[in-house]
Order: sequence, then C-alpha cells, then structure tokens
Amino acid sequence: METFAFALSVTGPIFLTLIVGYWLARVGLLRDAFVDDASKLVFMITLPVLLFINIFTADAELGQELPLLAAGLLGTVITIPLAWLAARPLVHGDRSAFIQGAFRGNLGIIGLAWAANAYGSGGLAQAALLMAGVTILYNIAAVTLFAVYSSEVRFSWGKLAKDIAQNPLIVAIVLALVCREIGLVLPEILLQTGDYLASITLPLALLCIGASLDFSLLRRSSLAAFGATAIKLLGVPAVLLACGWLLRLPAQAMGVLLLLAATPSATVSFIMARAMGGNSQLAANIVALSTLLSIVTASLGLALLEIWF
Repeated sequence: METFAFALSVTGPIFLTLIVGYWLARVGLLRDAFVDDASKLVFMITLPVLLFINIFTADAELGQELPLLAAGLLGTVITIPLAWLAARPLVHGDRSAFIQGAFRGNLGIIGLAWAANAYGSGGLAQAALLMAGVTILYNIAAVTLFAVYSSEVRFSWGKLAKDIAQNPLIVAIVLALVCREIGLVLPEILLQTGDYLASITLPLALLCIGASLDFSLLRRSSLAAFGATAIKLLGVPAVLLACGWLLRLPAQAMGVLLLLAATPSATVSFIMARAMGGNSQLAANIVALSTLLSIVTASLGLALLEIWF
C-alpha cells in the first residue's frame, strides 16, 4: 500500500494540476491568448533554463547515464515500427494520427514533472538527457510520416537538421553538457535567477496543457483511439523497460525510463496529424484519452517497479 501511495504521490499532483488548468479554462480565467503566450514562454525561455540549471548543477556524472540513453533510444526505435504495423488495418487517413499518438509521449512537461516528483533534481537531469535523445528520434519519425502520408506538404532532411539545431530544449541540454565538460563556473546570481525562472516552468506548463484539453472528445473515442492509447500507455513502457532490464539499469534509472515511457500522447501529435491532412479528430481523442488514463497506468507501473527493485 505504501508503494502505491508513493507512486500516486508522483503522478497525482501532476494530474490534478492539469485538471485545475482545464477548469480554469472552462470558467474563463485562462483564455486562449494567455495559454498561447504562456506556452511560448515555457518552450522558448523557462523550460530551457530549467533543463540547463538541472543538468549543469547535477551531482552525478552524467556520462554514466549512457546506458539509460541507450535503453530509451533502442526502445523508441522498436516502438515506432510497432505502432506503424498496428496502424496497417486502418484507413489511410487515420494512420498518421494513430502512429503519432501511439509512440510520441509528452516528455518535455509531464515526463519531466513526474521524474522531478519521484527522484528530485537528479531524476530531472536524467530525464532531460533521455528526453533530448528521444526527441530527435521523434522528429525523424515525424518527417518520415510526412513523406509517407502527406501529399500536400514537403519536408526535407535539411529542414529536420535545422529544426533540431534550433530547438531551444536540445540547445539548452547540449550547452549545459558543454559547460560542465569545460568546468565553467557561473556566478551565484545567475544560478539564482535561473532557479527563479525554472521554478515557474512545470506549474505554468501543466496549467496550459490542462487548459488545452477537451475531455468532451472522449464521448466520440473510437476503437482506434483506444488501440493507440493502449500501445502508448502499456506497450511503449513494456518495450523500454525490457531494454532497460537487458542493459541492467539501476533502480532510479529504470524509474525514470518508465515515467517518460508512460507519459500520455503529446499534444503536438494533434498538430502533426492536422498538418499531414490526417484524422485530427482521432489525434485529439488519443491525447485526451491517454491523459485521463495515464494517471492509472503510470501509478501502477511505478508501484510494481518499486516492488520488483
């Protein structure tokens, strides 16, 4: 019982914050213009600062996290084609939404928040490294889906490389690693300022995600939405944990791996499906359904992991 209580203490506050954001939007206290501006602020400024500060000040030697990164990358490489195979029975227009929803998790906000709740700044630094590598794979897969399913929009590998190089989150992580490697010492006043900015990131981002959710879509959820959600919340964590077990990851690294793997589908999957001319309604259903159910699956998964390790 204590183990499940710990797991619920990790995931519960994040889910309740999403619900608060959802409620504030419904009563008109979080308007679309504010959510748009706040989301840009988080993505461009406060989240990169949070990632930089936590990696730069991490006590652990981050080079030792290569097995964790390898497990995450290997698991992601396996789950993407599995999602593609599962989408084969669907009509052509539904496949891109299904695939994106089935493998692409909300690592940057919910994953980081879960890792920070469970393991503090050390877990957050591990999650940030894992997020950087997996996010690059996500972008490569997205471009591939564009090439296969879109007849309207053309993307190039050059554009992909440019987008990755200009991604503020990846830039912040690489910069933090470089600064650690060269032994750079930052003034305390800069670190304190960074802490102030970082401290608003996760609450603000979670409120914005909650405000963007539309649970009324659940009434129209299809078997395809339930299928993609099952893959995302059950299949993806199982594959990544198997990779972690094969690489003999320690308990905390396995926990971080699970929490990032068990995140609900990323809201960007809805944007990608719409851009590709796919079924954006299906994508929205997957996001809403996986967000609602992830509190259960992630909590149970973390509790079982605590028992086994």
